[in-house]
Amino acid sequence: MIKQIFLDMDGTLLDAKGDVTQQTIDTIKTANIPVTLVSARAPQEMTAAIDQLELNAPQVAFNGGLIYQWYANKMHVLGANTIAREVSKQLMEWLLDNYPAMSLSYYTQDEWIVSDMSPEVSREIEFTGLMPRLLNTATFSEDVQNGIFKIMLIDLSGELLDDIQAAILALDLTGVNVQQSDKEHLEITSHVAEKARGVAYIVEQEGLNKSETAAFGDGQNDLSMFDEVGVAIAMGNAPLNVRQAGDYVTKTNRENGVAYGIQQILLHQDNLE
Repeated sequence: MIKQIFLDMDGTLLDAKGDVTQQTIDTIKTANIPVTLVSARAPQEMTAAIDQLELNAPQVAFNGGLIYQWYANKMHVLGANTIAREVSKQLMEWLLDNYPAMSLSYYTQDEWIVSDMSPEVSREIEFTGLMPRLLNTATFSEDVQNGIFKIMLIDLSGELLDDIQAAILALDLTGVNVQQSDKEHLEITSHVAEKARGVAYIVEQEGLNKSETAAFGDGQNDLSMFDEVGVAIAMGNAPLNVRQAGDYVTKTNRENGVAYGIQQILLHQDNLE
C-alpha cells in the first residue's frame, strides 16, 4: 500500500501552461495519500500548487537543497544546503565574465535575482509567477553570505547548455551539482542537493518503508528520486532513458498523467504485485 507520493512539478504535475488541472487536484484529494512536491523550483514557486492541493507533508525545493513545511502561510525550514560561499561567488563572477549574453540568475531562500530582464526571464515570470530583482554588486556579497541555493542559466534555443555545462565541470569546483532539468535550463546547486536526499529524509522522518512510497518524474534530475522509492512512474513525455528507468510509464503531463498514474497504478498496486 502506497503511503507517500513524491511529485516532480514541471513536466509532471504541471501541464504545458504551468498549471495543476482540476482533474489532478480532484484525484490527489480523493486518493488521500500524503504528497510531497520535489522540485528544482524555489519554494515561492511551489506555494500555489501546495495551496491548491492542500498539502500538509514536508516539501522539497531546489532539487533537495531546501526541505520545508508550508503552513499558516509561512515556510518552516527543516533542512537547508546552500552552495559554499566562495564557490558561489567564484562561479557567478566567472559566468558573468564568460557568458555575459546568457540569461543568468540565482536564488536565495527568499528571492530570485537576475542579471537582466531578458526574454528568458520574462517567460519564467509568466510561467512561475515569481518576480525577480536585478543583480547589483552592493547586494551580491550579502546574498553570498546569506546563502545561494541555486544558480540558473536559461537558453531558449536549447543549443548552448551542453557546452556551458562541460565548461563549468572543467573548472573542477568543489561541492556542486551541475545538471540540466530540461534542455533549456542548467542549474547549479550544492552537491548534497539531490532529489534522492530530500526523499530519503522524508521517508526516514515519516518512518516509511521504501515499498510504501512512489514517485512521478520526467527529467534527468528525477532519476535519483526513482532509486529511493518503491514505485517509480515516468511521465509519457519523459526522455527515453527516464521512461526506461521507471517501473511504469503513465500518460503525458498534457493528458493528466499524474492523475492517471494514481488512479490506474497506485490505487491498484496490490493487484499489480
